[in-house]
Amino acid sequence: MSERPGVAAILAELRGELKRQGVRIGTLARQLEVAEPTVWRWLRGEGLSLARLDQICALAGLEMRDLVGRSRGPEQAMFTLAQERVLAADRVLALAFFAILHGAQRQDLEQQFGLSGEPLDTCLARLHRMDLVDIAPHGRLRARTRKAVRWRRGGPLSVAFEKTVKRFFISMDFGAPESRYVSDMVRLSDAGRARVQALFEALRDDIQLICEQDQAAHMEAYDWSAILMLVRPLDLEAITREWRAPQEPETRQAGGRPT
Repeated sequence: MSERPGVAAILAELRGELKRQGVRIGTLARQLEVAEPTVWRWLRGEGLSLARLDQICALAGLEMRDLVGRSRGPEQAMFTLAQERVLAADRVLALAFFAILHGAQRQDLEQQFGLSGEPLDTCLARLHRMDLVDIAPHGRLRARTRKAVRWRRGGPLSVAFEKTVKRFFISMDFGAPESRYVSDMVRLSDAGRARVQALFEALRDDIQLICEQDQAAHMEAYDWSAILMLVRPLDLEAITREWRAPQEPETRQAGGRPT
């Protein structure tokens, strides 16, 4: 792994976290079954692979996406637990925040999401008090978090997503003309899936850049669009059973030829 500026920032966060936790290089070396100088070189970015970075993060009780988020500037990269709890408990507040996070202004909240009047004023005031939204004197709204802000796996927002939004994503018609998707079936270890997730996190930033360029180009029409990136083990027995099941006969047209 070459030490590009982004990698350097991630490694700086990793070294800082190891120091805060009191994790010694000798301990890491023994657990990784390598010499101490090798670990020192890895922590400087010399010869460090993503697989080894995953191992070091796991030994320190970290996730790579957390390090990536922390290394990307002063904007808040993760919600605090208190912020998560409030957003998870108030769906209207969460809807307003995530819309603002992706560029919605007061007019958009009124016209597209049906929020207006006192309820909207209350939402904006709460989001401002929670340090999640800035409200400029002329009324422009700006989120104080990164657009790719992360929440805790298994935390309040994750649970709320499972209960409310997930079913809309899963039930989407992937065959619809407006749908664009990529699918594949590959063999991956748990460490490999973690690396794919890290790629997903990086891709989120690229997607936000596309959004900004799209809006700067003043395209004629915009739609709020769903994006779902998922990697998980397959139920191979079930999918094999489905693929090997006898196919239904093709329907025939009036002329007797298969459709």
